[in-house]
Amino acid sequence: MRNLLCHIVILLSLSLPVRAQELYPMTESASNIPKGVLGVRYFSETYNEVDRIRNLFAIRVMYSLTPKLTIEATPTISNHHNKQLPPEFPTHNTPQIGVTHPYLFNGVDFYVKYRFLTIDGENSHFRAALYGEYSVLKVAHDEADPTLLDDNSGVGAGLITTYLKNHFAVSFTGGIIMPFKYTGDVPDQLQGLPGTPATITYGNAYNYSLSFGYLLFPKSYSSYNQTNWNIYLEFIGKDYQALQMQVGNIYYNSPKYSINTQGNKALQGIQYLEVYPGIQSIIRSDLRVEFSLGFPAINRSYVHFYPVYNIGVQRYFNFLKKRKRF
Repeated sequence: MRNLLCHIVILLSLSLPVRAQELYPMTESASNIPKGVLGVRYFSETYNEVDRIRNLFAIRVMYSLTPKLTIEATPTISNHHNKQLPPEFPTHNTPQIGVTHPYLFNGVDFYVKYRFLTIDGENSHFRAALYGEYSVLKVAHDEADPTLLDDNSGVGAGLITTYLKNHFAVSFTGGIIMPFKYTGDVPDQLQGLPGTPATITYGNAYNYSLSFGYLLFPKSYSSYNQTNWNIYLEFIGKDYQALQMQVGNIYYNSPKYSINTQGNKALQGIQYLEVYPGIQSIIRSDLRVEFSLGFPAINRSYVHFYPVYNIGVQRYFNFLKKRKRF
């Protein structure tokens, strides 16, 4: 009986029969998890880079301090980087395509979301939220495309809006990423010789997404234990600047003294848009299982190959001491 009450409280507080389709696999919606409920999410990203399989593994912990304020922390592990920049960076073997990288603990990404607007209607609602992000990472990112989750230390902020009507939900996110500089050594090709000091200044980036979700099943609810099936289509884009570097006494892509790296697109600024179709199942109101695939839509990202396989599993835990009786 206690477990049943727990499921009912979580179900009612999350309003999953209405909101399941806005729990997007790849992006955040403007809605919050309720106060007193802890969310734990495992997700992974996999793609084939020539003859190497690249993986990212992450555990996200989410908790709402108030009904409007949610905080998150996401440590990540991946085989995307080395501890140092590539030898002879940036003129040789950049990016390092097909090179073996060890699995490294990248660091932790911190995220906060504040829902400031709520408009409810009959079988519909509109939400708007502001978010902020701060990441502490210790990896050598040798490409211009900044990502706070696993590539760059830095800060970010933006706006999320979400509208839901019956079985359909749509959400838009727009924000900015401001990565911090990276300072390290470029190893010498000959072992035993000292490396060359290097500083990378990454350009700011504007990120945006448009996500659609549709509740396929059930058409109507007769039990709290019914499984939800949702389909998604998410468009995720970014517009970022070229990085600037100082390696020893040489400046690259810099007005100060320019050696241009235009031949290497991974070091230049571009715009691109990706599309992620996905499917999701929500079991007994507190367990999410989802899968999505990523493809290039306009231009492409140079930090990964395609297709990108994404798997997510999320569980909600209710720690409210007082539960209502029904």
